Amino acid sequence: MKRVLRKKYLLIRDKIEERNIKDKIIFNKVINHERVKNAQLILIYVSFNREVDTINLINYFLSHNYLLGVPKIENNIMNFYYINSLDDLNKGYFNILEPNTNKIVKNFDNSVCITPGICFSHDGYRIGYGKGFYDKFFSTHDVYAVGLCYKECLINNIPYDEYDKRVNDIITD
Repeated sequence: MKRVLRKKYLLIRDKIEERNIKDKIIFNKVINHERVKNAQLILIYVSFNREVDTINLINYFLSHNYLLGVPKIENNIMNFYYINSLDDLNKGYFNILEPNTNKIVKNFDNSVCITPGICFSHDGYRIGYGKGFYDKFFSTHDVYAVGLCYKECLINNIPYDEYDKRVNDIITD
């Protein structure tokens, strides 16, 4: 069932129009989110494959002196590394931009994790690319998770099991 939903919503996401307008709406909602504004550390993915844009968010957070952590896949585990600019990123796992720094994030106090997903359910479950990196991370780290998706990819139900972890909040256009 998840595989079917993943395929369906990747196609839906690919056909979304006026993406730049939707990204600006989501951007404004993210930077004005109370938990985000008060966070000391922002954990954020680097968008690819027509995901909600995070490059503008990364630039915003860097220019407003937030500590910023970006994920990197190592030995099938997702770790976050601090970055100070977009120059700290190189193509990595799946050709996704990853940090080339060696400053691993170890303290997740007062952090918000901006979380990708192909689709999300209203109750906070998500479908990603199927590797479980975020679910594994959330099972061992107490962070406030905010999912980003276009409204066309927010659905009523996603089947889940004991390993699936919900996000605390979802921001759409």
